[in-house]
Amino acid sequence: MANRFAALGVLAVKSMCATIVFFSGVFTVYAIGPAIETEYFPVVSKLEILSIKELPDGQTEIRAAFRKIRDCEYVGVSWFAGSRSEGFERVSVVLMREKGDTSSPNRPVGYQKAGPWIIGVRPDELRKGSFAQLIHRCHPFWTTTTDFFP
Repeated sequence: MANRFAALGVLAVKSMCATIVFFSGVFTVYAIGPAIETEYFPVVSKLEILSIKELPDGQTEIRAAFRKIRDCEYVGVSWFAGSRSEGFERVSVVLMREKGDTSSPNRPVGYQKAGPWIIGVRPDELRKGSFAQLIHRCHPFWTTTTDFFP
């Protein structure tokens, strides 16, 4: 009888340890997974600006190109004026389309041309003092952020 209680006690301790290891592993994946994915598995390449035009209201119109590397669902884009180290603020981005283009915002894998896009900064600030990030959903665990520009 004593051996049975000892065996059950060992089994209970092993079960608790396995549970702790499992949940620690899940927590670790959720804690570092997005950072690893952003660094080593971007959804798109860096943005290449094909044309840039200053608008009368101080905003900038660009046409751009990039390569979509992974087949993920587009969620959104954020553009920021300033630098990551010294501070920044979000600026407006209007993703316009050519007349008659009513297609989905999701694109297939491959080389893409896009625009016109209206960015809420002047051209000199866009080139030297701004950055952009794209957000995609590649799987059900978290959204994937890609450093898109510069």
